[in-house]
Amino acid sequence: PQYTIPHDKLPPSGWRPLDDCTLYRFLLADRQKDGIFDTEASFQRLMAALQFRREYRSDVIVHNIWNNLSPPAHVQKCKAMRVAIWAGTDYNSRPVVFERLGQFFSSGNAALMTEEEWEESYLYFLETHFCRMRQISMNSGVAVDRIVYFADFSGVVTSIMNRKIWKVIPLLKRLVKKVESHYPEIVDHITLFNVPTIASAAYKVVRGFLDPVTADKIELFSGVPLERFNELMGENVIPKEYGGRNDCDYPQTL
Repeated sequence: PQYTIPHDKLPPSGWRPLDDCTLYRFLLADRQKDGIFDTEASFQRLMAALQFRREYRSDVIVHNIWNNLSPPAHVQKCKAMRVAIWAGTDYNSRPVVFERLGQFFSSGNAALMTEEEWEESYLYFLETHFCRMRQISMNSGVAVDRIVYFADFSGVVTSIMNRKIWKVIPLLKRLVKKVESHYPEIVDHITLFNVPTIASAAYKVVRGFLDPVTADKIELFSGVPLERFNELMGENVIPKEYGGRNDCDYPQTL
């Protein structure tokens, strides 16, 4: 992608020309329950996001992803310690993400990298969403501006028993508040599965610091909801271990 203003020429505010899709995402993020847009809140959110992107050099990350340049070593290490894959696209051409979130909770990996390293890794993760949506749109001729996300909670019971989950939650809260808040309305819906009853307390804590619009998109299943998966995507997208036919590389968490 080409930007009208190079990163090193951006003003301190980070302001740059924006497309209608981006402006609409920020309007949706602060739409009130009666359907009225809170334009002032959306404007403040947008200005904060532009300044954040300038400070964290998000355009450089986009350039690296688009040109298949290897990310920094610590980003690659974070990806191995918090495993997520792009499995394909759903019936609406949206990228499908599966993540082993329960394994991440129980691994203790959150403490092995600095908060700044996790932040940069998460930025690469989020910016990859946009690159994939853009590529799909270019190939299909259909506008794609959302992903669908599926998190496997297998392993979360272990994390509760060894109490490592309570060390991960502060990191997730930081990532949501400091990073994810600047990328509103990019997820169409969120499916959490293999969620045991014992995890309900931890889930309530996490839901509490999520953006309310995001939280309303979450659905929970105690097992693997294959029927639900099939409603959203073809068998060739669903990983084999969940009953599909996708034999993509989906490693276990280190």
